[in-house]
Amino acid sequence: MGEGQPQVDRVLDRQQTSAAATQAGAGRTATHAELLQWVEAVAGGPVTSCHAIAGGNRCQSWAVDVAAAGGGVRELYLRYQPPRPPSAEPYTVWREAKIYAALLGTAVPAPRLIAVNPEVQAILTERAPGSADYRRIADERQRVSVIAGFIAGLAALHRLPLKPDLIPGLTPNASIADCVRRELDVWRAMYAEAGRADPLIDLALDWLAGNVPNARGHPVLVHGDAGPGNFLFEDGRLTALLDWELAHPGDPMEDLAWFSMRAVMEPVPDFARAIRDYGQLMGAAADAGRILYHRVFVSTRVVIIRHRNVTGLPGNSIVSRALNRRLLVDALAGATGVTLPAPLPVQAQATAQTPLYDAALRDLRDDIAAASTDPRVVAAAKNAAKVVKYLREVDRFGAVIKAQELTALEALLGHAPASIAAGQAELLRIMREDRLPFTAVLAFFAGSTQREAVLAASASGGLAGRSFPSLAGIHPSDV
Repeated sequence: MGEGQPQVDRVLDRQQTSAAATQAGAGRTATHAELLQWVEAVAGGPVTSCHAIAGGNRCQSWAVDVAAAGGGVRELYLRYQPPRPPSAEPYTVWREAKIYAALLGTAVPAPRLIAVNPEVQAILTERAPGSADYRRIADERQRVSVIAGFIAGLAALHRLPLKPDLIPGLTPNASIADCVRRELDVWRAMYAEAGRADPLIDLALDWLAGNVPNARGHPVLVHGDAGPGNFLFEDGRLTALLDWELAHPGDPMEDLAWFSMRAVMEPVPDFARAIRDYGQLMGAAADAGRILYHRVFVSTRVVIIRHRNVTGLPGNSIVSRALNRRLLVDALAGATGVTLPAPLPVQAQATAQTPLYDAALRDLRDDIAAASTDPRVVAAAKNAAKVVKYLREVDRFGAVIKAQELTALEALLGHAPASIAAGQAELLRIMREDRLPFTAVLAFFAGSTQREAVLAASASGGLAGRSFPSLAGIHPSDV
């Protein structure tokens, strides 16, 4: 048993009997000073350095150095989740701590859990060395070797024997399909809780519920967000898998689908080869059909997260929404074998406002971002530039795209709706009455998301043309 493990076990045992507190994310807000006092108490030394780590909308994180008793420094990672109202979302820092606890002493490359705060949603882990910025690796051999380490880590995770008393959501004798359906119930409830309908999410959830693969084998611990950006590497080797917030029991092919999703943002060399290597490590070929199914589920989750969460940097939100809705349509088409129609061309001339937008963009680029050494100023300028680019395209293409959207809705509904909002509301109603063919609805969303992508293309940069990596050469589904 590792250092601090009795404290971890006591706290987690106590939380098992306090589901309401876990749901609420604890009842009060902890100050930064209070969190650091707790770190010093459980780590056994004074904090010598602490700086915030960017990333994440719901949690706050810090890299913390603590003076060790025998000299030197302990490099630790503090993660804190402020209180939130009870909700359908089960993913909390305390729940994540249970995953870390289950990984202690295993071959899975994950940071070691040091302590769990018994009063507020905060945990302390070791801070693994390395960088998470995979796209910055210039050496192709290192890019390949890091992915090989990631695949080995994923295989080690999926080989772990699961104990129902250690893994949140795991029940005895549950099948892979049982676990997938349980996750679907969670995400459907999270979608419903938002109180706003989205016909594309409805389409995806209904398809997922009706096509759960009857997979052989036992459930595994799924990371739930695996791939570039969620692992650390150093000198061409993987050092740790990070961000276990969404981990759950389920289908190992889901993590390969997450890998393909994250490879859209940070492309990897020879993706299909990495999947074949995974199959060799597991002793059974990966199932392309199940990966395609989980691409739909993964994409649906990401779209639901964006649907629920209206916070965050607006520029990033514009890019994320356009990309992930387009990917969801691509995933549905890939899983069902539907050939999507070619997008209609969208053409429009510059307007009287276009030079004003261009001038604002030059100011943001040349007079603010290029002239500042403050990373916060540079980041803010880049985010503002994405918003200005989007608004420029709305000004230029908005009327054409609105007309195309109304025409597409008229073709689908059989009459001209009074507005886009009215047409989408009617579309949702007749979809829920099962009065439209799946292929016709999917074709409509293919056009709609492509039109949205036109507006976001300039802000999206290289992401505008990206899609999932090919699964060519990967074992076909046998389910």
